Amino acid sequence: MAYSLSLLTNRTQCDAVLTYAQAKLSLLTYHTTQTNRRTENLSATASGMASELTGLNAYITAMTPVLTTLPAGRDRDRQANDLRIKTDRRDALMARQSQVGPEALIEAELDSALVDAQLPLVEELIALVTAHRATLPA
Repeated sequence: MAYSLSLLTNRTQCDAVLTYAQAKLSLLTYHTTQTNRRTENLSATASGMASELTGLNAYITAMTPVLTTLPAGRDRDRQANDLRIKTDRRDALMARQSQVGPEALIEAELDSALVDAQLPLVEELIALVTAHRATLPA
């Protein structure tokens, strides 16, 4: 990008721009750390959640028809309770997917990419202003 560096006519103006740019760089660096950490956490969570959902769905699909064929008794009650627990867990995971599932992961990845794209721009501005500042009289 072409900045209007020629309008900066003294070192004080350059210093003001450099102070702003350094603060922006610090903020972006912090956001990079945070978005990377969030992306890593969401990636692990989304992968684990998808795997667990696959297993729960397979169990629920397999056990639902089997349960009706079991003779009445403690074993059938235990299997029915286990099926209920696994169905509740599946429902809870499904409800959490929008917060920590693949959708949230992709949003975090986009946030990370946007922050990463801004870093070189700010670093370039700092280099340009620093070089321009060196051309100005003290």
